[in-house]
Amino acid sequence: MSEPLAEALDRLPSLRMAVVGDLMLDQFIFGQVDRISPEAPVPVVHVRDEEARLGGAGNVARNAAALGLGHVELVGVVGVGKQGDELVRLLDTSEISTTTVLRDAERLTTVKTRILGGGQQVVRIDRESGTEMPARLVQKLVEVVDALQSDVIIVSDYAKGVVSEPVMDALRRKQSAGVPVVCDPKQGDFSLYRQTACITPNAREAGAAEHAAVDSDDRAESVAGRLRTRLQTSMILLTRGEQGMTLLVDGSAPLHLSTEATEVYDVTGAGDTVIATFAALLGAGATPELAARAANAAAGVVIRELGTATITAAGLREAVGPV
Repeated sequence: MSEPLAEALDRLPSLRMAVVGDLMLDQFIFGQVDRISPEAPVPVVHVRDEEARLGGAGNVARNAAALGLGHVELVGVVGVGKQGDELVRLLDTSEISTTTVLRDAERLTTVKTRILGGGQQVVRIDRESGTEMPARLVQKLVEVVDALQSDVIIVSDYAKGVVSEPVMDALRRKQSAGVPVVCDPKQGDFSLYRQTACITPNAREAGAAEHAAVDSDDRAESVAGRLRTRLQTSMILLTRGEQGMTLLVDGSAPLHLSTEATEVYDVTGAGDTVIATFAALLGAGATPELAARAANAAAGVVIRELGTATITAAGLREAVGPV
């Protein structure tokens, strides 16, 4: 491992990170399917077990906390019912600060319930507020962002209402003050994320934003270049699934990284691992190239495990090897 990367990893325990975005509760109901219902042509699932996990921005923060950062806090909105209580409990268990999580009686906690029978997903049930974020909550979110004392900020947008133009304006003020803001985009209009340090779209999202296919290194480089110029960002980290990732930094040659996974069992949450690792190391002083190589190595580890896995700093040191 290079000395600069080792030094950045050593600084993680003193790093302060904020994750701004849409919080979700992922519920899993596991069961067995033995017959079809006589009431309708649907499977009958006999429930064997249930589990709740952090989803959305919560899983990004969970990945950051697993790296051993000194302080990880979430900025988001949840409801006041039992689902909101469960989400906050899971955050507390993961040692993620919830003092900047707004609880509101008029908003539903976003819950995605997956029912699985015999290992196969039978149906997914979504519960969420179907209305825009009220202006009073948007203003509260802006005030919370303005008050953040963070070394680096991640925007984890799932288009559920937290990430809006006023909130991004507040985040751009942080960027102007020297705090790197790294955005994982979801909304089709990428201009929302303009003038930040970095955006980390996947190939499908980037291709849709630029109306172009991203199916080769050359096309990835071209699309990333157009995005970086149009959005006036310092860098673009384009994740490309089995084709690895492409990093484009202002003033540097493009960096194409092949995936490091030899076996793939589950890609769930790999993007969250990438952005958490990349942003943490950027905040700790690593170069974008070193941060991207480490994030690529981290992704190669977590997709070899079932479920939404995370990686520790020790695991990352082992995965990176000599860089």
